[in-house]
Amino acid sequence: MAKKFFQSWLPSPEKVNQLKFMRIFGQRTLNPVLWYVNRKSISHAVFIGTFWGILPVPFHSVFIVLTVLLIEVNLPLSLTLAWLSNPLTVVPILYLGFWLGSKIFHVNMIDKDMILGVLHQILNWVKNFGHGHIDLHLAKILVTGLVLEALLSAFVLYICTRIIWRWSVLRKWNKRFHP
Repeated sequence: MAKKFFQSWLPSPEKVNQLKFMRIFGQRTLNPVLWYVNRKSISHAVFIGTFWGILPVPFHSVFIVLTVLLIEVNLPLSLTLAWLSNPLTVVPILYLGFWLGSKIFHVNMIDKDMILGVLHQILNWVKNFGHGHIDLHLAKILVTGLVLEALLSAFVLYICTRIIWRWSVLRKWNKRFHP
């Protein structure tokens, strides 16, 4: 049941290969292994897509494709999960990242004055064409929190995918043998 769902929902290799940024990877993305729909491939793709999707890095789709090519798991699902960080979700993702980072480094949660100070530093840095001071202490807190958030979220969704897939298979078997 889960396999049929993913096979009907995921796009074809040709459709994904037509994306402009996929041209840099050539024919490697047409490898049939990257299009398998099974429990291992889908759950690993969920992990990769969630991890890179939560990290608000530029060109995270390229990082996803590179990781998928290295590990050989389902490509279209990983790319779909790249859109976890979007204009609607980026604020909660960043807030949770700051919160986790502040817990790790044992600092108080960032307040309005601290954020305004950082924005002022960034604006001055931009106005002066890259010359000036930016306090990287907050960046360390944020990056640590974001990486931890991405790892935890990816691991939880990985486990949930494995459990739901197994539940789906067992349910199908029970229906077959116990109508």
